[in-house]
Amino acid sequence: MKDKKGIDYVIDGFIGQRMVYLPGIVKKKILKDPRVYDLYITHIGIFPKALGHLRNRPIGSSQYILIYCVDGEGWVEIKGQRKILRANQLIIIPRKTACKYGAGTERPWTNYWLHYTGKHAGLYSPPLGQVIEIPPTNNSRIEERLVLFEEMLQNLEDYFQPEKVVYANICLKQFLSSVKYLEVYRSVKTHVENDVLKKVIGYMKNNLSNNIRMADLATICNCSSSNIYKLFKQNLDSAPQDFFIHLKMERARKYLMQTNLKVKEIAARLGYDDPYYFSRIFRKHIGLSPANYRKEEK
Repeated sequence: MKDKKGIDYVIDGFIGQRMVYLPGIVKKKILKDPRVYDLYITHIGIFPKALGHLRNRPIGSSQYILIYCVDGEGWVEIKGQRKILRANQLIIIPRKTACKYGAGTERPWTNYWLHYTGKHAGLYSPPLGQVIEIPPTNNSRIEERLVLFEEMLQNLEDYFQPEKVVYANICLKQFLSSVKYLEVYRSVKTHVENDVLKKVIGYMKNNLSNNIRMADLATICNCSSSNIYKLFKQNLDSAPQDFFIHLKMERARKYLMQTNLKVKEIAARLGYDDPYYFSRIFRKHIGLSPANYRKEEK
């Protein structure tokens, strides 16, 4: 079927698509498996840039239909009410509900989709029939969710291996939970990032007499230098090395206010062999020379 723009409308058959329909014999095995019979996938796929994608279900489906737009735009019509679906938006169509859905014509969606059912499928489902926003943020974990989808799809492509079918359906519980409990899902990354920052800053404070390299920081928190840099810029608006110098200057201020140490002694305690260089750095950060700062503060 073609429209006025000459677009062919089809159910599937898009370049680069991947799709798995589980055979009936596999579904029968699933229904006997207590680990997954309460929630399991019947169909799953990815339609990239699916121009002309159109599906009409006058009596709905016997499964829940999850449609996750990761790029472009499409639409979903449920009981005659049309909803636009854009990048990082998701919708779950209830079972046995009349619906239509399709790709936009200007920027057709890349659509991650799956059908699921099971004895307790409704308990695991996020809110039905409404567009769910999954906006990108510093802690969104969107890529991790897409990797999880890939794990489900890739393992179900080997549906003749029972352990892969079980694993894929266990992943479905986590996938749906990552949407239903979105803030909880995102909070994990926030805690991990905070732990990394605490560990790195703690290491810096304990090593103010040394010169620290990015490689040292990467080693102590077991992550890449680029990730550390990104965390500091996002959370502290500072590069790690600049923040380390800030800590040194704050310690220098304490020495100047609370001790009678000479400037060259303070410089040495903070890892500066050249007291004149230390003084220039101090003036740049504090606005006064070490000697003048001591006069004003004491």
